[in-house]
Amino acid sequence: MAGGVIFWSAMTDVPSSLADQVAVLPTGPGVYRFRDAAGRVLYVGKARNLRARVRNYLREGADGRHHVRFLMKRVASVDCIVTGTEQEALILENNLIKKHRPRYNIFLRDDKTYVNLRLDTRHPFPRLTVVRRPRRDGATYFGPFASAGSVRSTLRMLGRVFPLRTCSDADFASRTRPCLYYHIHRCPAPCVGLADADEYAETVRRVTMFLRGRSNELVRSLSERMDRLAAERRYEEAARVRDQIRAIRSVVEKQRITSPQAAERDVFAASLRDQRLAVHVMHVRDGRVVDARTHRFDHVVHDVARQLGSFVSQFYLSGAPVPPEVVVSHRPADADGLEALLSERRGRAVRILEPRRGERAGLVRLALENARTALESGGRIERNRELLEDLRDLLDLTRFPRRIECYDISNLQGDHAVGSGVCFIDGEPSRAHYRHYRIRTVEGADDYAMMREVLERRVVRGLREGDLPDLLVVDGGRGQLGVAIEVLERLGADVVDVVGIAKVRDARGRAIRGRERIHRREGEPLLLEGNVPALYLLERVRDEAHRFALAHHRRRRRRSVGASDLDAVEGVGPVLKRRLLAEFGSVERLRRAPVEAIATVRGVSPRLARAIRDALAASAGGPEEDAPPR
Repeated sequence: MAGGVIFWSAMTDVPSSLADQVAVLPTGPGVYRFRDAAGRVLYVGKARNLRARVRNYLREGADGRHHVRFLMKRVASVDCIVTGTEQEALILENNLIKKHRPRYNIFLRDDKTYVNLRLDTRHPFPRLTVVRRPRRDGATYFGPFASAGSVRSTLRMLGRVFPLRTCSDADFASRTRPCLYYHIHRCPAPCVGLADADEYAETVRRVTMFLRGRSNELVRSLSERMDRLAAERRYEEAARVRDQIRAIRSVVEKQRITSPQAAERDVFAASLRDQRLAVHVMHVRDGRVVDARTHRFDHVVHDVARQLGSFVSQFYLSGAPVPPEVVVSHRPADADGLEALLSERRGRAVRILEPRRGERAGLVRLALENARTALESGGRIERNRELLEDLRDLLDLTRFPRRIECYDISNLQGDHAVGSGVCFIDGEPSRAHYRHYRIRTVEGADDYAMMREVLERRVVRGLREGDLPDLLVVDGGRGQLGVAIEVLERLGADVVDVVGIAKVRDARGRAIRGRERIHRREGEPLLLEGNVPALYLLERVRDEAHRFALAHHRRRRRRSVGASDLDAVEGVGPVLKRRLLAEFGSVERLRRAPVEAIATVRGVSPRLARAIRDALAASAGGPEEDAPPR
């Protein structure tokens, strides 16, 4: 940055109060950080005048919002970093928010899901590639797209309609014969000289028109080509062009929101309710809304305009392409500095607009409606993704825990032992993947051996079917975790992350409500207490596994209590068993009954009556004399 930054700590002389610390802050632009008594960063903010901005937090009545008072009750100290310009402060604020992830800042956790398509037209036969961060390298970029899934869908459609090469430059240079894509008509094989350079360039031009949103112009051009080919009686080629037109129209019909102005702009609208903020982003390219997404944040303490300004700066500093217009529902106080920053990144002028009427205002109203709807619906899917991202960071997992499985053992002093496995996908129960395990090889009450048997069976099947979880959770402490680690390493599945969760107990051995220990492969256990939603997700998964195992164990016990010698008789099912017991009152009285009396029960033949009589006599240790009928 041109002006550089200077770190300034108001704690150098250890002032006696927060007001004393604020009194010695500089009056220039920069970034300030509020910290709690333990030194943790609670909030990061930027200001044109640091002392004036921070002093405003301390003035009684200057900011009556409950959430700000809630923040200030926890603030023990403040420090700041002086910058040369407001523009530098914007960049530094973004970096510090990403570094500290303060509780009371919004943090753009999922900015990495925005991807772009890159087309390097400097190559004689260019190809489309997916990139996260556009660069100034002379290539053409299209996007952003809200997810990699939307990019893959676009590429599949383009591959069918406008075949371009997909191989890397290294493969292109070394290939000696066409690949499979050539044979299924998805690539003209320029690598081996089978593609006409002019025709390939025309295909690239059409792809560019489509990705820039100029679909109407593209359809007109293709329609003229189709008519020309048909007039020349080149019907097969005309039919291929016709199919291209149909495919393009099919895609365009899905994009019903359009603008009469062939503009490029991004629209940001924010809605705040009960410390929860939703920001809806719409990307307009060539007058058409090509993509949209809602972001949600908790623990928001400042007004909508300030948080929206912070969001916009994070969004573009994370690599999203900057359009000439940024339309917002609330104009940030530092909009001038943000305009200068975005103009520098784009290389041309950028305007930040808060429209009151007209077409832009209509787009803002639509985006606001989406943001409010997101708050009302609770945004469970996005919330779960944020929880899973937090869980990955808290537990230092190697994989994103999209699929979590938890295993538990239930038995009564070794009797009727069962294991259970529950599965959560994207933070929600996936009951189709729940499994029960009847313990086969363990005698007695050996929970470790039972857990080893269940995990071995699960991992062996997972390796065979290529279906392993991202995170394996066991109900128990260090011992159960050790069993899980041993099984994973012995079977060659140690790429799976594993943790154990165990209740914290008091001196008398009683579980303390709401307190859990999370045991990991390495390091000290994490104590689950306070407001840590990501760790409470683990508790929810464990509780579901415990419920599922206990329910199966109780069913087995009930079946055991209702079991009788009749269960071993071939031909006697549950219905016939109930009829026999209803007629004779008990197995003992049935055992003493004559064959003729047993044969009078509906559904019992003389042959089956004799089999029942013999089986019951054998189970009693030998034949008995017939007892008179009742």
